[in-house]
Amino acid sequence: MRYAFLIFWIWGALGWAISLCQYQAPTTNLLRGDAAFYYRYYDDPLTPGPDMASGRLTLNGDWLVDAPSQGISLTFGGEFALYQVALAGATAQVSGTFRQYPFPEIPYFAFGGVEGFLDTRLPRPGLEVRAGVGYGRFTDVTPLVRALRLEEKLLQRGVLLAALREGTLLRLAQEIGREKLYASRAELAAALARLLEAEVKVTLDPKSLFLVEEVLAEEGMERYCGWVVQFGLGYALLRPQPGAELTFNLALQGAMAPDPRSQVLFKTEISGPYQVFEEYTWNLNASYNYRLNELATFSAQYGLRQVKPRGQLPAGTQNVTFQLVFRLGGATVTLQVGFSKVAEAPNWTQDLLISAGWRLW
Repeated sequence: MRYAFLIFWIWGALGWAISLCQYQAPTTNLLRGDAAFYYRYYDDPLTPGPDMASGRLTLNGDWLVDAPSQGISLTFGGEFALYQVALAGATAQVSGTFRQYPFPEIPYFAFGGVEGFLDTRLPRPGLEVRAGVGYGRFTDVTPLVRALRLEEKLLQRGVLLAALREGTLLRLAQEIGREKLYASRAELAAALARLLEAEVKVTLDPKSLFLVEEVLAEEGMERYCGWVVQFGLGYALLRPQPGAELTFNLALQGAMAPDPRSQVLFKTEISGPYQVFEEYTWNLNASYNYRLNELATFSAQYGLRQVKPRGQLPAGTQNVTFQLVFRLGGATVTLQVGFSKVAEAPNWTQDLLISAGWRLW
């Protein structure tokens, strides 16, 4: 399961001549959020009580800001189990980090942050403040994704007879990245048309200009790349279980866009006292999103939280979710498969959901 994300990453990266991550944006500001929910109720009058009354809600979100002198990372993940329209259990994790780059041209930074965790099976939540140093940056590669999407559309329409050169794609991306400097999207589309006419000696008709505007307005194209590693000290304000208040923590976070249709996100961090192998907390989250076409999207998420108190065996939870969403005009069909497991359970619990909806008016 864990190696599937790496396979998708390598496979996608080999399929494109230009690497999306070679584009560098001066400022990155991205907000992403996903939610999944299902609930099933079934009551047979011949049996006592409801035969089936349970559901699950999962939420995941990221907010990323990266400017020359500072950066902000905020992530949230939660899973809420429902039984008979009541909350039966919940786990939630939130992490926030503020980074300050003393020398904007060098990606070294100092950071301060907070880490929070809630599990209704534990007596109390966890809350830890952190500070330290690190290295790395993230960058928004959405402009280059839109440039490649524009190239694809113009090739399909026959306006372009061959793929654009790498330098032309990067110049298109740089111009798209300056969108806020234009009064309207139509003005930006006209500037891109002039750039293409100068680079490849083609003339864009009104339909092609409208196609350029469509690509600029297309949703779900946001992608980013980069990585950050950080090391610091933490102080536990609240602990779910007895343990050391002062901890060391090491975290690694990465993002990769193997191709314009996909995004890979990865974050892992471990914290504990000096004897880290005797007492630690380990979190791992990874996700893969792939836009199959304009009508279908596939996503996969994996989450792991493991806690080892001193003198005890590690305990924790794992969960895996796969989701395939089809949008067919006014109808939406969703196929969702979920697996979850706690440390003491020998097998995985399984959830399968197939749902369909139609817009009637």
